[in-house]
Amino acid sequence: MRGSALRWTLSRGVAAIGTSVLGCAIALRDPEPASCLKGYPVSGPSSKVVHELSFGVDPKIAVDFTWWLATYVKTLLQLPGMQGAKLLAPTAPFAPKPGVVFVLGGPGAGKGTQCSLIVEKCGYTHLSAGDLLRAARSSGSAQGQMIDEYIKEGKIVPVEVTVKLLVDAIKESGAQRVLVDGFPRNTNNVSGWQQVVGDSLTVGGVLFYDCPEEVMQERLLERGKTSGRTDDNLESIKKRFKTYAMETTPVLQYYEHQQLVHRIDGVRPIDAVWADSKAAIDKFEACFAAATKQPISVHLYSSNDPPTAVAEVVARVAKAATQKFGEGAVVVSGRELAIQGSFKAYGYEELRAFD
Repeated sequence: MRGSALRWTLSRGVAAIGTSVLGCAIALRDPEPASCLKGYPVSGPSSKVVHELSFGVDPKIAVDFTWWLATYVKTLLQLPGMQGAKLLAPTAPFAPKPGVVFVLGGPGAGKGTQCSLIVEKCGYTHLSAGDLLRAARSSGSAQGQMIDEYIKEGKIVPVEVTVKLLVDAIKESGAQRVLVDGFPRNTNNVSGWQQVVGDSLTVGGVLFYDCPEEVMQERLLERGKTSGRTDDNLESIKKRFKTYAMETTPVLQYYEHQQLVHRIDGVRPIDAVWADSKAAIDKFEACFAAATKQPISVHLYSSNDPPTAVAEVVARVAKAATQKFGEGAVVVSGRELAIQGSFKAYGYEELRAFD
């Protein structure tokens, strides 16, 4: 790049801006014929196509895969019509996002028992929004005092506060797999989570333990004999049921629309319920595995004479990657892109790479 100044001069003398780029001077005046673009060679639609291959790679093999792919691309270039290739990878370091599973169910549906089993057998970290709020309230911190004031005045604690407590707890735990128990309770919780968390965490889905009110009521009354909880009485239980049904049903409908809810019959014996919980966790793990694969891309430049279908290329690469690295280590997808036009910087007509 040569270091002279590019000066843009507006036709009516409003402003002039100088900058160093590509060593040329261009005056932008009132609109002129297409010749005003003569410094920027332009080509129209091309007979070439681009096969864009996307790879999701297990971070453990990312370095080995990249070296292998650089060699394997030479094999792909021997296919009919292939003319060149570019290997692309993100410049920022890859950091897998923690995976989150929401756990919902009415009071006494068996959430706590199943969460304990998931923690024990699957290595998840269990967080309860209610427990975090209670701990913060009693901490004596400024935030705890604010939470205490809301609760004393009968107001709902702002959802941003609850979500921040959850996010901070996830960060402090360092966990890659987290159960969030009893959240989101309502649609306000859902929107608050989306606004605060964004895409910094991966939500694998929702475990919903379905149980009739009469069964949950019997369980809670039995628990109340030894739990010491003031809300394990018949009057409080009925209020909790009503609030739960009214607020949580829209949340379930929202996530069901996204096919993220796993409904589990919570009436059955613990072992039977656990079998379904474990099956759901296995599905979530498949989702998390796909989300934690390092992205790598290849652009293959091809002519349509003779053509090689992108599906054929994807099948070849997927088969070779599986043979080399094992089943599921690499996920391959692809699409074909048409070249609608090419643009070059002034003075670089001799370059052919982007034709």
